[in-house]
Amino acid sequence: MKTLHTFKLTAAAAILASVLLTGCNQANSSTAATTAEAVVAIPVEAALTRQGEISSSYRTTATLEARAEAEVISKATGIVQQILVEEGDKVSAGQLLAVLDNERQQYSLNKEKAELSRLSSELKRMEEMYQRKLISADMFEKLQWQYDALMASVNLAELALKETEIRAPIDGMVSRRYAKVGQLVNQHATQSLFHLVSNQQLEAIVHLPEQQLAQARVGQQALLQFAGMTAVGAKLARISPVVDAASGTVRATLSVDNTQQQLKPGMFAQVQLQFDVKPDALLLPKRALMSTDNTQTVFLIDAEQKVSRKQVHLGYQADNTVEVLSGLALGDRVVIAGQSALKDEALVNVVTTREF
Repeated sequence: MKTLHTFKLTAAAAILASVLLTGCNQANSSTAATTAEAVVAIPVEAALTRQGEISSSYRTTATLEARAEAEVISKATGIVQQILVEEGDKVSAGQLLAVLDNERQQYSLNKEKAELSRLSSELKRMEEMYQRKLISADMFEKLQWQYDALMASVNLAELALKETEIRAPIDGMVSRRYAKVGQLVNQHATQSLFHLVSNQQLEAIVHLPEQQLAQARVGQQALLQFAGMTAVGAKLARISPVVDAASGTVRATLSVDNTQQQLKPGMFAQVQLQFDVKPDALLLPKRALMSTDNTQTVFLIDAEQKVSRKQVHLGYQADNTVEVLSGLALGDRVVIAGQSALKDEALVNVVTTREF
């Protein structure tokens, strides 16, 4: 009987120990689950949607060209006697650049003027005789024609003398001086004496793809970026009416104001042609976007720090931002870093909220 009683006590103790052990295990499991649930909060970076300006634009490159430039050649034959300008000098239209030896032209003009003076005196004397009916009208008219022809010869001689003065055809700067003192130049030869460029108004030629043509309008603004310089404004001045069949592009000309003389022809520019500007668009960082099945989505963070995937429809795009047409509201908080580890209803820990 004593042995049976002892066995019962031992069994009861074992059952009690088992119950206590089970309770401890359940408590430990609950604690572990709570800890696991806390670890689920995934660290992310976020940003708030905001209003701002964004534009529809096209980016390309271009090289600056002078709007007006000229190769200065000689209209006379002669030896260069004097050079009055050098490379880099500003010149005005009509300004004297160089002088040729004009001794021959001066002698020719003096001869023609002397002959004209003699004929003028004779014409005056013959006119008096004609008034007195001493000579025929035919004789007087022939003398008048001779006088007119000689006057034309004098004018030509004056022009020949004037053409020994090499003058600037445009306002601008001397970019190259080819002429040298003592050099023989020939009338209307292709050899250039000076190369002039007009720097106040420059042009940049861009080639727009055919699909951009519908948005391009004369008068639209553009920004030109040069190495080591701040951006310079330009305006779309002309659009060719013809599409180049070989390249599928349209030639467009940008007018660049250079009154400050900071820019030079030949400079290389990064061009951003602005087709349209929206001053109060709803903006989103590009980093927030995820592409899924040809749709754009973002992870939206709610007040409980949980995320949900939202589809967004986009408008204009800039370097780092996009316009949101629908799907988000102003001030919405979206994930911009850490999206790859997320799914709907995931708990997140926003490490930082960045501005853009």
